Amino acid sequence: IRAMYDGLKRLGFKGGRMLEPSSGVGNFVGAMPTDMSAKVNSWTMVELDRITGQIAKYLYPNSDVRIQGFGTANIPDNYMDVAIGNVPFGNFGVVDRTYPKRVTKSIHNYFFAKSIDKVRPGGVVMFITSSFTMDSKESGIRQYIMERADLLGAIRLPNTSFKDNAGTEVVTDILILKKRKAGTEYSGEDFLDADYDYKFGSYVSNYFKAHP
Repeated sequence: IRAMYDGLKRLGFKGGRMLEPSSGVGNFVGAMPTDMSAKVNSWTMVELDRITGQIAKYLYPNSDVRIQGFGTANIPDNYMDVAIGNVPFGNFGVVDRTYPKRVTKSIHNYFFAKSIDKVRPGGVVMFITSSFTMDSKESGIRQYIMERADLLGAIRLPNTSFKDNAGTEVVTDILILKKRKAGTEYSGEDFLDADYDYKFGSYVSNYFKAHP
């Protein structure tokens, strides 16, 4: 989390409205450096689990904590300055008919799509996500993202990153996106395609092949 905030600072963070769409008890709110938190106008935190959400309300009473699923959260489009967090990921989807199936069939990809809608043009989306956002054979979600935001960069975390606090070994990525104004051309990193890599026995994003 601290490294993500360091990256956000390097991008010229000026404060504003913050969104954490899967907040848990609020680790991202609590870990924000004081020199950055002083610039924040508001935090909106969304958490599905009732008990976890109540803990977040208790810890951060000045934040707008919504105890509900992100899919039902009523947040204005083009409103937030930054969306940041560790989104839920897995091989299951959500039901939201306002988005195409290529977005809703994987929950982590859905969080990207909806969060991009919620940040303003020029706003930043910075998430920890499943490696399959970048590595999936199908490029539909990446095409969807590229139509709306620029990929500023990505970092692949070792599969032991969550071993100590979650007891799991899984490959995850940090993706940093900047939302574009409608009608402007893509100017970010190339990450549309993923090719089969016989060394790893799986598909690997061309972005990570170019940035080993």
